[in-house]
Amino acid sequence: MIKRGLDVKLNVKPIFLGLQHQYYYEGPCRFAKGEALTPEYEAILAQELQKDFFKLCEERLPKEAVNLLEPVFLPCCDDWRIPEEAFTMMTTDKDEIDVFMMSGGIARSGLLIELAQRTKKPIIQDPATCCDLTAVTAVIRNMGIECAAPLTWEGVAVQMRVWRVRKALKEANVLLGVRFDSNVSKSANDTFLSLERATEKFGTNFRFINLHELLDYMQPLPEGGNYTTPGRLNTPNITEEDIKEAEELADELLGGADEAGISREAMVNSCKAYVEVKKLLDFHDCCGFTVPCPDTCSTRRINEMQFTFCLTHSLLNEQGIPSACEYDVDGVLTMLILSTISNHAPFMGNTNPLVYLEEENTIRPMRRFHIEDLADVEDLTNLYHSAHSTPNRKLKSIDGENLPYAVRHFAYDQGFGAVFRYDWKRDKGQKITICRISPNCTKLFVGKGEIVGGGDYDLDNCNGYVVYRVADQEKFYNAQLYFGNHLPFVYGDYVKELEMLGEALGLEVFSV
Repeated sequence: MIKRGLDVKLNVKPIFLGLQHQYYYEGPCRFAKGEALTPEYEAILAQELQKDFFKLCEERLPKEAVNLLEPVFLPCCDDWRIPEEAFTMMTTDKDEIDVFMMSGGIARSGLLIELAQRTKKPIIQDPATCCDLTAVTAVIRNMGIECAAPLTWEGVAVQMRVWRVRKALKEANVLLGVRFDSNVSKSANDTFLSLERATEKFGTNFRFINLHELLDYMQPLPEGGNYTTPGRLNTPNITEEDIKEAEELADELLGGADEAGISREAMVNSCKAYVEVKKLLDFHDCCGFTVPCPDTCSTRRINEMQFTFCLTHSLLNEQGIPSACEYDVDGVLTMLILSTISNHAPFMGNTNPLVYLEEENTIRPMRRFHIEDLADVEDLTNLYHSAHSTPNRKLKSIDGENLPYAVRHFAYDQGFGAVFRYDWKRDKGQKITICRISPNCTKLFVGKGEIVGGGDYDLDNCNGYVVYRVADQEKFYNAQLYFGNHLPFVYGDYVKELEMLGEALGLEVFSV
C-alpha cells in the first residue's frame, strides 16, 4: 500500500482539566465571589468550559492533519490529590496518542507535568490557559520533553501541521532503484552521506530494488522468468492489463496537452514505466521513489526500451508521492516535507545563481539559460535558475485542477522519453518556498523567492527552467554550499512552518 505523507494524521488526545473546589471559602486560592464560590456553581462552569474546549478542538484543529481521539474531562479538586486513576483515564489509548492537547490552569499544573514525565509525549496547551502557558512550558521543556504553547488557535493548527510532517517522515518507506551503490549514484552526489544516518535521524526506512530487475519488470513476464531471475515466476512484472492502463493514460495525457511533440508509441513506453513503478511502490509499501538516471542510461537499456523516468517523477509528485531524479534520496525526503506541509506538488531541478555582470548589465552565460527569456525583467540582480524536465500539473494544489502543460520528448534523435513542459512565465510574481536537508542530516535550508520568468518551454531533452528572485543571492548561495545542487520548492510561503519543523527535528536552520 502507498501511504503518502498527506495520508498521515496526527493522533491528538484532547484533555480538559477542570477545577472544582469542594467547599465555600475564601483566600489566596479563590478569585470569585458570591455564588461563584460554591461547589455547585464550579461544577456547572467546568462542564460548560470543557464543552467549549472540545468544540474548539473539533473546529480549529486542521482536519487534514489531525485525528481527534476520545476526549477526556478530568475534574481536579482542592485536596491536591493526583490519583493514579487520572493517568489511567488520560492514557487509555496511549499507544495511539501522538500529542496531548491540554486545557488546564492554576492548581492543575502538577498533573500536566507528571503526564509529560510519564509518557514523554509532546504536550500542546490551550491558548486561553493564561500564565500556566509559560510556567508549565518552561518546566516541561527543561526536562527535555516537547511542549508547545501557541498564543492563538491558528498557532496551534500550525504546530499540529508541523508535527504531522515529522510523523510522516518517520512512517515513510522510500523505494530506491540501485545499480552500483545503494547510498549514492556514480553520476551525481546530491544525496545523504549515509542512509543509516537518515533513518536514525528521521525514522524513514529504505527499500532497495536491483536496477536490472526493475527494468525487467517493465515488460510482461517471459516464459521461464525474467533474464535476471530465471525460473522465478511470481515477480511483479507489468501485465497486459497494466499495459492497457498505460495506453489509456498516454491517450489522456496527449489529448489534454496544449502541445504534444512526441509519438503515441513513445508516450506509451514512458507511461508503462510509470504504471510499473507505482505498482512496485504499492508492492513494497513505499511512498517515495528515486533511481540513478545516468547510471541507468549507461546500461543502454533505456535506449533499448525507449523510455525515461522523467514522466514517472512528474506524475508521482503531482499525487503527493515524492519522486526525485538522479538518485537524490535527500530530495525525496525534502519533497515529502514540502508536499505534506503545503498540499502542493513540489518541483526539483539543477539550481544555480544567475550571476549578474554589472559592467555589461547582463547575466553571465550559462547552460540551459537564454537572456532573451528575461527581456521584460528590468532588475537582473539576485536571480536564481532551476532546470529539470520534471514539472507537473499540480503546482498550485494536489487536489486542484490540472495546470496547462505540453508534452515533449527527451531523446533528440530517436524521440523517446516523455517529458512535461510548463510555462513558468505565466506565474510571474508567485511566491515560492525552497527547502533541502543537508547531506549529514544536521541542517535544514529554508529559503523564499518570487518567480520572475522561465524558458525552454519549446525544447526537447532535459530542458525547461524557472527563474526566481531571492532577497540576497550571495547569502543564498553561501547557504546552498552546505546543501547541494537540487533545491526543491513549492508554491506559497511556508517558511515559518519549515523553521518550526527544523527545530522539532533538531536541525540547524539556515533561513535565507
